[in-house]
Amino acid sequence: MHGSPKRERGYTYTKPTTKANNTAHPAVKFVEELKADGNGNVSLADKLKAAAVAEKLKQRDSKDSSQSNVNNDSTMTRHPPKATTNLIATVAAAKFRGATAPWGSYTFLESLDISSLSNEKLKRHLKARGELTEGSKIELTDRLMSSLEEEMKRELAIKQEIEAKHKQVALLEEQGAVYAVGKNNMGQLGLGDFKDRHTFTVVPITRGRYCQHVSTSTGANMSFATTEKHEIFAWGGGGMGPMGLKGSKQNVRFETPQLVVALNGEEIIMTSIGANHAIAISKGGDLFSWGKGDFGVLGARSTMKVETPTFLGFDKPASVVSCGDHHTCIKTTGNEVYVFGHSANGRLGIGSCETETRFQPFPVQVRLPASQVVRLVACGSDHTLVSTKSTTFSWGSGDGGKLGHGDLLSRWEPTEITGLRGCNILDISAGTWHSACVVRIPPMKDSGYLYTFGSGYQRSAWARGGFWNGQITVRRVFCGSSHNAVIASDGNVWTWGSNRHGALGRSIGKNTNSMFTPNPGIVIEFGTIVNRIGRGLPKSVACGREYTIVATTAYDGPSEEEALEILAMQRVKEAEERKRQADISRTKEEEMRLQREQELERQKIRYLTSKRLCTMDPKCPGFTYEVNRPSCCRECGFSVAYHTIVVDEPSTESAEGRQNIKTVE
Repeated sequence: MHGSPKRERGYTYTKPTTKANNTAHPAVKFVEELKADGNGNVSLADKLKAAAVAEKLKQRDSKDSSQSNVNNDSTMTRHPPKATTNLIATVAAAKFRGATAPWGSYTFLESLDISSLSNEKLKRHLKARGELTEGSKIELTDRLMSSLEEEMKRELAIKQEIEAKHKQVALLEEQGAVYAVGKNNMGQLGLGDFKDRHTFTVVPITRGRYCQHVSTSTGANMSFATTEKHEIFAWGGGGMGPMGLKGSKQNVRFETPQLVVALNGEEIIMTSIGANHAIAISKGGDLFSWGKGDFGVLGARSTMKVETPTFLGFDKPASVVSCGDHHTCIKTTGNEVYVFGHSANGRLGIGSCETETRFQPFPVQVRLPASQVVRLVACGSDHTLVSTKSTTFSWGSGDGGKLGHGDLLSRWEPTEITGLRGCNILDISAGTWHSACVVRIPPMKDSGYLYTFGSGYQRSAWARGGFWNGQITVRRVFCGSSHNAVIASDGNVWTWGSNRHGALGRSIGKNTNSMFTPNPGIVIEFGTIVNRIGRGLPKSVACGREYTIVATTAYDGPSEEEALEILAMQRVKEAEERKRQADISRTKEEEMRLQREQELERQKIRYLTSKRLCTMDPKCPGFTYEVNRPSCCRECGFSVAYHTIVVDEPSTESAEGRQNIKTVE
């Protein structure tokens, strides 16, 4: 092209750029001003604007350079304008300067010598803090320091207030509380929301209320807590379960514990929940029922729904109650067993019914051998367990072998579990797919071995035998829908089975994809300090459908300060132990080094003092140095390097040595 510079191989063409090409851009002035303001208070908008300017300049120069470097020669190279590089560096620096010099910030100023600041900087700091900016340097300095001291006092007051509130909360919680973990889609954890929890979280309203008993349901997704003052708190169920309160889902905050007012003054000591109904027992043995009356589950000779707890009017004082999904079993103070509700699969144990739609709307006695003294009762979703002083009976649905009779058949009448005949049962529990019992093993008095039977669906049932190979004994067992919990002899909670939604309250191993485990594991969050608050040991546990509720005793461990001291002492001991082990290791290494050196010295002496035969001349009797050529053998003439066969000289003291000497002679 006419007038264009000549382009030849090896010649790099760059379009001439002048200062005017960059300074002519309207944004360059802004960037230069930003660069000049080294300690300026750069806002986020300015930073974004600067970044946008740099990007535009980069794109413009890239475009100009690409157009000016068009050439068919592949050896052509491109050199970006130096001015663009400087602008990009300037913008990058400006983006960070605003964050490193915040005007008026207490955190920034506390590390500076205020008296060394210039008047301009003092005024900018004061302006940023909303203070007056007029006066001499001494006045400005005093004003800024006073402002910082006031802020420090306010922060200290806030910290003290927070600490006081924390101590107040800790004092209440350490007297005992209820903790929940797992699935929370129906508000069954009582935490005021519907988020699952994977670690045990305190139910705030239960702090300091000395809760004695908790219960859950595998069908209703509800939870109850009974306090020492016989108050009943209910929550969960999506507002549709048997809350025992008047009102609908819209005006009942079911996601947080609600006081069942109708039971105030009735001295309730125990509750149990079915799929759509609930039963409570008072201190005097009175029964109260409420919920949906389908299949006669309320025992009130009716199938009508009852919203609030109603006195059942049963003439036998009750001591224990357990609810299945649609039936209820009661143990009286006279050691008798009464049942009512749905009779499908023989879950009532009162004999065969014509059809599965038959039910029993009022309590009826279960016939057991007259010699048996009933101690414990437990209802699963559709089966029942009763334990006496010498054996255990079961009836109802036999799905999965949960009745313990070695088959899958249902039983319509009480049938003895022959495998438990003669056993002293300390506790029994029944879940949806399985059953469990604790058998006392002498010389233990209040704990024993755990036995389970039924379906191992999601590892909810564990193998028959001693709990954890007999190393840990068990006091109480609690079966849920697909997981279990026990209170061990040391007072700790152990869980296993399904860990969906975090129902076990613990990690089940490195494999995070595993949702269940057949191995019982300890929950370490009880009997210790968590988040600076002491947690007591479990008193009552309830396993629902993929969630767990625990009520604890008062915390009696060391205080936070004592725990910190113990921890500090433990760390000192650990450091001393590590130092001791390091010293032992160094001593061993030194001994081994000396042994190696001694061995090398022995080998060296042996090599120098022993006979060395020649590898080249078999007739050579051994290396003997030549006076004129010390490195050569006088006998064979070969170098010492060829005399590598070391032969120990025979001892003249030994018989073999003397024999060899005589032979030579």
